[in-house]
Amino acid sequence: MSETDKFTEDILQSAREKAENIIREARTETQRASDEAKVTISREAEGIVRNARADAEAVRRREVSEARHRTKLREQQEKDKIMQDVLDRVKKRTAQIVGDEAKYIPLLIRLIEKGLQELGEKSALIHLNKLDLKRIPTSLEGEIGRSVGHIKVEWSKEPIDATGGAVISNLDGKIRIVNTLDQRFEALEPKLLIEARASLFGE
Repeated sequence: MSETDKFTEDILQSAREKAENIIREARTETQRASDEAKVTISREAEGIVRNARADAEAVRRREVSEARHRTKLREQQEKDKIMQDVLDRVKKRTAQIVGDEAKYIPLLIRLIEKGLQELGEKSALIHLNKLDLKRIPTSLEGEIGRSVGHIKVEWSKEPIDATGGAVISNLDGKIRIVNTLDQRFEALEPKLLIEARASLFGE
């Protein structure tokens, strides 16, 4: 082998070694980059999975909460319907009492007498609904008078808008005692609802 050939072979050998080193380093770098990418991708994937699970759990909890709220709302609406039915039945019973004079007239007298006592005036004007104005006998004045003493009673010719009972006022109408069945029912309604809820729903 001539000197030239040997020189050329040395240069080629050196070039091959450098090339092999470059390729080896490139492969090592590529492998390292690939491993780092896998780790990064794995971490990102785990993060995405965690976030997805957290989002799914949040959605599940929200849906459960909304379902419970809807159920509770429907339950409350049904309870309200039942309570309204109870109130309607009580009102119906009240109307039935008004239709039974044997029961209603003594009750009306008591309501009027109580109103006269609360008013505390020597003269009073009694207001009744249209039906009572027609059917109340004149002798009712005497029955009322025996209980409340010497109070001059006048009967208003203008009917009131009420199921039954009376409004008792002084003659100029500035002081009014409302003793109607509607007012009594309205006053008793909260207590009635509490007792009915306790009895029906254990609340």
